[in-house]
Amino acid sequence: MPYAVPSLADLPGSLQKAAIQSVGSTEKPILICVFPGRTCLKNQQSWEYVDEQALLFTGNGIFQIQAPTSPGQDARIIYLHALDLLYARLSLILMYGRLELVDESLSRVVVEFNAAGFDIIQAGLQELLGTSCGRNTFSIPNAPQTQTVLSELGKLSFKFKNGLYLYGLLPEEHVLGFVFQPAIWGQRWHLFPLKMSETTLLALTDKQLIVVEEQSRSRFPAYGWIFTFYPRKAINNIGVTSSKVWQGLIIESKSRVGLTDQRILLEQVNSFAWQELWSQYC
Repeated sequence: MPYAVPSLADLPGSLQKAAIQSVGSTEKPILICVFPGRTCLKNQQSWEYVDEQALLFTGNGIFQIQAPTSPGQDARIIYLHALDLLYARLSLILMYGRLELVDESLSRVVVEFNAAGFDIIQAGLQELLGTSCGRNTFSIPNAPQTQTVLSELGKLSFKFKNGLYLYGLLPEEHVLGFVFQPAIWGQRWHLFPLKMSETTLLALTDKQLIVVEEQSRSRFPAYGWIFTFYPRKAINNIGVTSSKVWQGLIIESKSRVGLTDQRILLEQVNSFAWQELWSQYC
């Protein structure tokens, strides 16, 4: 379970020195989260030990400090500047939590944790996303009220409405519209059902594009959500590929080194609805 500490001096000894040297005197941590070392299942045949680590959220970005794997080695340090963030992906599935952050140079911060402790991380993640998206607010003529949009979403899926409201939106963020795509099913060998895509929500706000997905391997309802946050300024283009039945939405990021684009399968009516929403507010 992750936990917060009030200062760098309160970090475990394996992390303290590297954290103090990394942050220095120029930045002051807003939130310090520690993830204890743990043994986890690597695959069906083996286990692995993940060393303790910490996330240091500052006003300008985030430090990941990971303890040395053996005596004599240095701690592993990764820094992501908030303004260079391409996307953040947050998985909350039953008791499993995972946070992944990727910047323009494809530097990557990844932590796994007990999802019950996400409330300890949430304030830091919101601060990071808020800085990445930009603090300046601007008015959009004839934009709908967020509560009105959320109410419309609730009529289609109360679960996705709650997920977006509780874990997706930043304080004072305005939802401009959404497209809700139920799971798409096809057939394998014209006999067996085959899931082509998970139930997916595309929510466009005044700051970012939020993609919310389920993850299930059966026809039974999936638990939890996977959120992907794209700051609007980090999106290079959103294209559409056509087929006879479905259309593929391609989210292209402004990466200088070639990031694999995310592809989302939509029914044609939802693809047209998204294109209208994107052209109206972007």
